Amino acid sequence: MTLLVFVFIFNCLVGSAGAQRINIAYSAITGSQLPLWVSKDEGIFKRYGLDVELIYIAGGSIVVNALLAGDVQLARLGPNAVIQASSRGADLKMIANTMNTLVTSLMVRPEIRTAKDLVGRRVGVTRLGGNVDYALDLLLKKWGLQRGRDVIILQTGGNPQLLGALATGNVAAGVLSSPTNLTAIKLGMKELVDFSELGIEYPASVVAVRWRYLSENRQLLLRFMRAYSEGIHRVLNDAQASIKSIGKHSKEKDQQILEEVYRVYGVKHLERIPYVRIQGVREVLRSEGKKATEVDAMGYVDNSLVEELEQEGFFRKLYK
Repeated sequence: MTLLVFVFIFNCLVGSAGAQRINIAYSAITGSQLPLWVSKDEGIFKRYGLDVELIYIAGGSIVVNALLAGDVQLARLGPNAVIQASSRGADLKMIANTMNTLVTSLMVRPEIRTAKDLVGRRVGVTRLGGNVDYALDLLLKKWGLQRGRDVIILQTGGNPQLLGALATGNVAAGVLSSPTNLTAIKLGMKELVDFSELGIEYPASVVAVRWRYLSENRQLLLRFMRAYSEGIHRVLNDAQASIKSIGKHSKEKDQQILEEVYRVYGVKHLERIPYVRIQGVREVLRSEGKKATEVDAMGYVDNSLVEELEQEGFFRKLYK
C-alpha cells in the first residue's frame, strides 16, 4: 500500500469522527518553525484528522507555563526551557526535534569589529536562560569574556524587539535568528558570528508535551507525528510552499530574505527524521550545570513516537 493510499484511507476513517483540536504554541518567529507552519498552511494536519491552532508566545518559559496550564497541548520551543521546568518537577518530555545545531547569529552594530569591541557594552538576548542565552555564554567563554563584568546582557523580548534595540543603539550586539538577522543586515548591521559553525550539537527545535498527556493521548500524538513528519518532507521538497509560509508568519516581504531563510532552515539544517538526539540533550544539561550522562539525558526525552513510525516503515515510504 502506498503512503498516499494509506493517508486517504486513514482520513476517511477519522473524517466521520471529526477533527480533534490541538493547540500548539511556538516560542519564536524563526525559520525553525517551518515544518509546523507548512503542516498547518498546506492542510497536512487536517488530512490526519487534526484541527491545529498555532499560537505564538514569545519566550520558552512562558510557553512552558501555557503547556503546564493545559492552555496548549504541544509546544515548539528551545530545550533549555523544557529541562529547567522538568528539573523543578514538571512532567515534560521532548518528543521530536528537527535541527541539531544552533542556527542563530551574533549581529553587531557597524562600529563593532572584534570581540574586544564588546567589552563594556550591552548585548541583547530575547530571553535570559534560553537556548540563545546559552549560545551566547558559550561564545563569551570562548573569547575569555565574563558576563556582568566584561559585557552586560539584556533581555529584550522577541526577535523584533531585539532588532529594534540593536537598530537604535540600545545594545551593541544581539543574538538573532533568521529572518530577523537578515533584516538587521539590511539596516546596516553585520554578522560577527554564525553559531551553526561552532560545531555544537544542540537540539534547537524540540517539540515538548506533558508526559500525562502523552500517555493518555498516544494515538492522537501518533497522528500529530505523522503529520509533522510529512510536513518536514514537504518543506524539503516544496520550496514554493515553504517560502510562502515563511512570508505569511514572519510578515517578511523581501524575496531575497525569504529564499535565504528557506535555504538555511528548509534545506541546510533540517533533519528528515525528527529524533531527539541524546548527545544534544547532554550538551543542554551541561549548560544548565547538571549531570550529563546518557541516563540523565534520556530522562527528558521520549522518542517512542518517532521510533514507532520508523518501525512501521513510515519514513521509508515517505522518502522512497
